[in-house]
Amino acid sequence: MLLEARQQGHAYPVVVGPACRRIAGFTKGRDRIALVTCARVLATPQGRRIAAALARAAPLAATVVLPDGERGKTLAVLERSATLLLRAGLTRSSLVVGLGGGAVTDAAGFLSAVFMRGIDWLAVPTTVLGMVDAALGGKTAVNLPLAKNAVGAFHPPVGVLSDPAALSTLPPRELRSGLGEVLKYGLLRPELLPALAAEARAGRAGERTIAACAAVKLEVVERDPRERAERKLLNLGHTFGHGVEAAGGFRRWTHGEAVAIGLAFAFRLARRIGRVGDEEVARAEAAIAGAGLPVLVPPAAARKALLLMTHDKKRSAAGLLWVLPIRRPPDWAVEWDVVADPVAVREAAREIGRPG
Repeated sequence: MLLEARQQGHAYPVVVGPACRRIAGFTKGRDRIALVTCARVLATPQGRRIAAALARAAPLAATVVLPDGERGKTLAVLERSATLLLRAGLTRSSLVVGLGGGAVTDAAGFLSAVFMRGIDWLAVPTTVLGMVDAALGGKTAVNLPLAKNAVGAFHPPVGVLSDPAALSTLPPRELRSGLGEVLKYGLLRPELLPALAAEARAGRAGERTIAACAAVKLEVVERDPRERAERKLLNLGHTFGHGVEAAGGFRRWTHGEAVAIGLAFAFRLARRIGRVGDEEVARAEAAIAGAGLPVLVPPAAARKALLLMTHDKKRSAAGLLWVLPIRRPPDWAVEWDVVADPVAVREAAREIGRPG
């Protein structure tokens, strides 16, 4: 399946299907290639195939192996990686290929954005999260100790190659984690929820599911490339979710698990301020729990998440602005820049902070 992404006059293909046969088309005219990945991905059959395809297509000057997961998204790792590219002789005519999950493509994209003030990069996501969200839309970033994705840049890739074959080697928890982002799209577009929730319950994400989620994101990004308005909808569940991730030291909960908790929080907060009722909360949480994802955290973690999310990028001078559902029969719509009473926010966190 071929989708086209458009962002501020920059268009690039998003291919959902076999990746290896497409690699060579992106390497033409490049003096050098750098592969940015992690050891776990590089050891998989898909990782070996992509690395071999790159080596056949162009001079593979450097392979940057990041620490796994969020540990690979720090300024210290970025500095070491940029130094490696410099020593390998990469120029503004070179190409960086980010092969891995959302953390890898975030880091590879940001490295590309700042190396020599910006060089081209190709995203080859290997996780559900990467294919439906992280590798799309050109948002790149690394973390600070207090906040996720606090340092970043908009730097769209030259292409995205999403090969569902890569998902066959994912550990079950990582596959479920990606389903948290899949369900985000179902909650953003309730008409998609039955099909996406059924796929999530089955513990899979096929080409149609990946393409459906990607199409929603690309449509929103085209209308609002720099997150001034509608693109904020894509942060549904992420404000409290990022707080949960930080509360767990970016280790206890995966990104998708934290987003799932954040989605439940968003619906409960919306109920607290009268935007939705019990029925909408129940439908959202049934979809999340049906995928084997959490909706609750221990009370101490909820309190810490509440504190840490004050560092979130979506705050204003008046406080945090929320992405929340509102009842629109027969389902709901989702709105951005919603102001919520701090008391309601604390009460929603208390609800979420129960042993589950």
